[in-house]
Amino acid sequence: MATEGAALGKGAWDCDKNQAIPPEKEAEIFEEIATMDYPFEGIPTVPPRKDMTHMAFFCCGCRYRVTAEPGWTVAEVKQALWAGGIARANKPPERGGVPGMRQWQDLALVYAGQVMTNDNAPLASYHVPPGCQCLIAIDAAKLARGKPDPDSAYWN
Repeated sequence: MATEGAALGKGAWDCDKNQAIPPEKEAEIFEEIATMDYPFEGIPTVPPRKDMTHMAFFCCGCRYRVTAEPGWTVAEVKQALWAGGIARANKPPERGGVPGMRQWQDLALVYAGQVMTNDNAPLASYHVPPGCQCLIAIDAAKLARGKPDPDSAYWN
């Protein structure tokens, strides 16, 4: 039996400001506060997002918020994530099974199970909607390996 508590995420990061998003502000910033604007059987629900100029990418347990629109190319979004600090997701060299991300080209972006392989294509060509909050950013070397990290929850 494990003696540690449940594993928690690693918070959220604002790539536009290159700083952590305080845990108490996450729900507000990502527009996840339930209201009675659209109740379901008397239960508050999260209303539709109003902020369509930011997207959220999950990378190594952290959520990264960045300004991006469907008309931006994959390369532009990768560069914005890189400039905003996504490299902090790298594991220490002694713990990583891959070299880690060293430049923006080392990032792979995924939406709806589809890897965005063409850096010159706009996000819209991959059907990414405005304000999308469910994208993945991952070290491309991890995808090339073809199997999860040894410490991944996949093996549990």
